[in-house]
Amino acid sequence: NLYAAAISMAFADPQFYRPEDIIGLYRRYAEHLYRKGDFSSSMDQYILTIGSLESSHVIFRFLDTPKIPLVVKYLEALRAQGLSSVVHDELLRTCYLKLNDPESAGKIIVRSSLSVNGVSIPLNPDGTEAPSVPISRNIHASDDPSEMLSAICSLEAPEAAEALVTHGSLLARSLPRETAGVVIALCDGSYSPTALADAAAGRPSVTDSQKDDAYKYPISLFSNAFQENPKLLRLILSHCRRNNCALTPMLRRTLLELTLDEWSSAKRTGDSHVERTRHMEAMMMLSDHHDMGDYEALVIVQAAEFSDGEMLLYERLNMVPMLLEQYAASGTERARRQMLAMCERDPELCPEVLAHFVKMYGERADKEPLAEDASVNSDSDVGGLLTDIHEALMLIRDHGELPPVRILRILSGETHGQFSADIKSLSANQGSVPLSAAIDYVGSVLDDSSNKIDQLQNKVEEYSRLCNDMELEINALLCLEPATKKKNVGHNVDIDDIYSRLLGLSEGPQQAQRDSVERQEMKKEEFWREMEHSEDPFETICFFISKGYLENA
Repeated sequence: NLYAAAISMAFADPQFYRPEDIIGLYRRYAEHLYRKGDFSSSMDQYILTIGSLESSHVIFRFLDTPKIPLVVKYLEALRAQGLSSVVHDELLRTCYLKLNDPESAGKIIVRSSLSVNGVSIPLNPDGTEAPSVPISRNIHASDDPSEMLSAICSLEAPEAAEALVTHGSLLARSLPRETAGVVIALCDGSYSPTALADAAAGRPSVTDSQKDDAYKYPISLFSNAFQENPKLLRLILSHCRRNNCALTPMLRRTLLELTLDEWSSAKRTGDSHVERTRHMEAMMMLSDHHDMGDYEALVIVQAAEFSDGEMLLYERLNMVPMLLEQYAASGTERARRQMLAMCERDPELCPEVLAHFVKMYGERADKEPLAEDASVNSDSDVGGLLTDIHEALMLIRDHGELPPVRILRILSGETHGQFSADIKSLSANQGSVPLSAAIDYVGSVLDDSSNKIDQLQNKVEEYSRLCNDMELEINALLCLEPATKKKNVGHNVDIDDIYSRLLGLSEGPQQAQRDSVERQEMKKEEFWREMEHSEDPFETICFFISKGYLENA
């Protein structure tokens, strides 16, 4: 490519090329490298566009798991230039944690969007929220954590919250469930010394109306105390989410990560009930309209290999190529219908979707022999896949802009691109799509081709008829030409020739003599010029004598 040379020339002529033109060249160069698969060099060029190109355009392209180090590189450059926002810093910290680099994540200090009484709560260097309430002077550390917790429960809500911020870590290690109960009560507004006493005695607790009137403390004040007990922290955060308590985007992502950890663990151990429950909770969190940060959430679900969450976020972020890959990997009927719906919205996706369908069919044909009823409109799963292939072909036919040769190459399992040089094709043993799935498309293509051939044949015949008519007219005109010449004999006088002859006679012999002298001089000049350049003078003289040029010499 010549992008590097073009950029150098643009820098060399600043009067003609504006800075935005040079940035445009960097962007085009980066996109060229990205299409080639040279992602590292592409990111180097994208970094040069910082300040001019929207950062989300770059981050969007590098969010899949293998490219997270490149996202970190871009966000570090963005942060170094002072152009990063809170969202960028949170995403950078999340990426650091996913790369198992807590030291780098701890160096990022971000301001939280949560505020208590109008005062913003700062975050610790490790990314956790720092408490902003004063340390309690009424509760002192005791050898008996139960006595300390009892003393805290006898306080009013502000003093109890102040004491838990100070002594929460100690209590959570010794009495985790009891401390979590007090924290939950403070967060959902159900806390009061009498309510706790009633609950301990088995009497009715605080009503819902009383909860609504009570002040709800943010869980971010107490979450640090439960960092050593992630399961209990997930229960507290989940309760707060269900009761619409204040949760920062970071705590929402923490809840998502802890939920997916339990989902993954249940999946490994075969606990289907917990797996289904955590799966549903994670999907509900991702579907919420609260600001969690879609890009940060995508990093989390990719690390947990939570495919349903990935598809949901891909749909929300409109990441079409990655979404197609996820649908194809799923291979369910719902996923295939979604792929067809995407084709209806954007017909240019039809070749890629059809290639995925053919690949699915080939893989299934490889794993097990196909039944006799494996045809379009059959009740089997393969029959449903062939029906989807048939529908995709009908969409392609209705669109009418894709060449049939390209579609036939896709059906043969070769490639879904226009050119097959650098695109991985299917293996030869993956089976071919039966004719029943493509017969309508092939038939319509053949009908269209036959109609075009008939039209061309009619045009050729019309052209041939016109040529024959013209040939007859030409022959008729040629037959009339001799008679016309005989009729005009004696009358065909060339006036111009007669006039030139009269002019020659009027000039007289003097003009003829001058012409003769000039011709003689020209012959002499030509003779001596040829003699000067000739290798054999005798041969040259013989040539001029044979031509009669030297008769008067």
